[in-house]
Amino acid sequence: MSFLSKGKMVERAFSKVLSNYKDSTEEQDINEHWDVSTDIKFDIKGLKKAKRSDENPNENIHWLEIKNVNGDSGWVYGKADYFVFETIDYWIIVDKSDLQEFIKKKIQKEWVTTATLYKLYRRKDRKDVITLVKTIDLMYLASSIVDKV
Repeated sequence: MSFLSKGKMVERAFSKVLSNYKDSTEEQDINEHWDVSTDIKFDIKGLKKAKRSDENPNENIHWLEIKNVNGDSGWVYGKADYFVFETIDYWIIVDKSDLQEFIKKKIQKEWVTTATLYKLYRRKDRKDVITLVKTIDLMYLASSIVDKV
């Protein structure tokens, strides 16, 4: 299964907790960085591996995209009102401004060559700026935590 189809499956799963939602267009998803909306916009982040070589996703960490692969603003600075981070059992819903404040306070302005918690990382031959954060921090920031059942 491709990365994109896995992402759509995660979006569908979260959408089940909403009523009267609409999906973003492909352009909105790519340029505005949101996936579904009611009267507010959500950008949904599925489980990811800490490293490509890992066998399974790791629910204890999440990636944050500060700049995208083209060097433009990443999804953290897109038009979503809230970010939804997936764990095995829950959806962690975080207000965009709270996450941006967390980044200002917690992310060290130190560049590293391998992905490291709270430090800036750029993948080879890309213009992105990403970092890893602990899921527990996102839970602390959460506006809401929703059971996936």
